[in-house]
Amino acid sequence: MKQSYVPFFVLLTSFCCFKAAAQDEAEWPRYLQLNGYLQGGFPMEAFADKQEKDGLGFGAQLLLQAQPGKPFFVGLDGSILYLDREKLRYTAIEDGQSVDYRLVSKSNIFLAHGLLRIKPFTNGWAQPYADGLAGLKKLYTRTRLIDETGQEEEVVETDTDLSDSAFSYGLGAGVQFYLSDNPTILGDIRAVYLPGENATYHTRSAEEPSTIQDPLDVFEIVSSPTTLLLIQVGVTLQLSGRDLEKAAIPDDDF
Repeated sequence: MKQSYVPFFVLLTSFCCFKAAAQDEAEWPRYLQLNGYLQGGFPMEAFADKQEKDGLGFGAQLLLQAQPGKPFFVGLDGSILYLDREKLRYTAIEDGQSVDYRLVSKSNIFLAHGLLRIKPFTNGWAQPYADGLAGLKKLYTRTRLIDETGQEEEVVETDTDLSDSAFSYGLGAGVQFYLSDNPTILGDIRAVYLPGENATYHTRSAEEPSTIQDPLDVFEIVSSPTTLLLIQVGVTLQLSGRDLEKAAIPDDDF
């Protein structure tokens, strides 16, 4: 007779544990992270053979926890990387007056990726994470004509001289660490390795021309894979569903 009660107690215990876990899960908040960062970009492999200049830039991330209590975040990552620039000044006579101009050509990379992050929950000061990314790199060169005659510079014309895109994917790893609890602000250090398909772009010529009549004269057009190593340092604002609910409730106290 006693053995007949064993399955009942096992079933009752399992139900209670499941109910307690469901209650705990219902109490877990869902997190939203907003991140801004500065970055250095380093061409790698065949890209480094063609593009000798390292880049500097900045970017931002938007991440949402996929499910409360789970270590998975999904989001978007966008940034820009400035690689190289060349400028040329000249004076033109217009309507009997001299006008000072500056031509500036810049080669840049715009990066846009979808992001999946695995960030295990820890009770420590530091919180490591790993990323998977997929998206695109847009390599482009833009030239601006700037009027320097007046006290304030004026951009007269802007042209995109060359633009090409390549599929991009890769892996990243980083660590977040607490800077503030209310609001929750985290420091963030991250490294990202991004292979990519071939793209056509401007790079500085091995031999500089003896005379330069246009900033583009110092560049040549090449094609190669677009592998990049990015090192990023940033700050993350972390909000929970509870924080957003409190912000939505009006304060009745005067």
